[in-house]
Amino acid sequence: MHEYGLMEEVVKSLLAKLEEPGVEIEGAQMEVVLKVGALAIHSAAATRQAYEVLVQSTKLEKSRLTLIVEPLTLTCAGCGFQGSLPEGAVDPHEQLPLAPCPQCGAISPVTGSRGVESIELVLD
Repeated sequence: MHEYGLMEEVVKSLLAKLEEPGVEIEGAQMEVVLKVGALAIHSAAATRQAYEVLVQSTKLEKSRLTLIVEPLTLTCAGCGFQGSLPEGAVDPHEQLPLAPCPQCGAISPVTGSRGVESIELVLD
């Protein structure tokens, strides 16, 4: 459900962009490049499915979605490790997510965006 709400806003924004003067889409192939932080979505598959449902019967119906999920990052105060964490390493519902350092095991704070970082509409 979280992904659906997020994608509702994205699609609404894109449809408004397509209505702006000078935007010509007749015969164009459209690609939507959406970059989100790993804490913004719970499932890439659910995000893609929400997009497919929401663009039906709109000007975006034949567009394709390229979803880029920016990884979570951990910086360990104990050993100095800095790096990305795999998907699912923390619960995205947690307000202040923590994870064990992959190098030394110390519990450290995780950073990662909870929102949309960019939306790009590419017309070919």
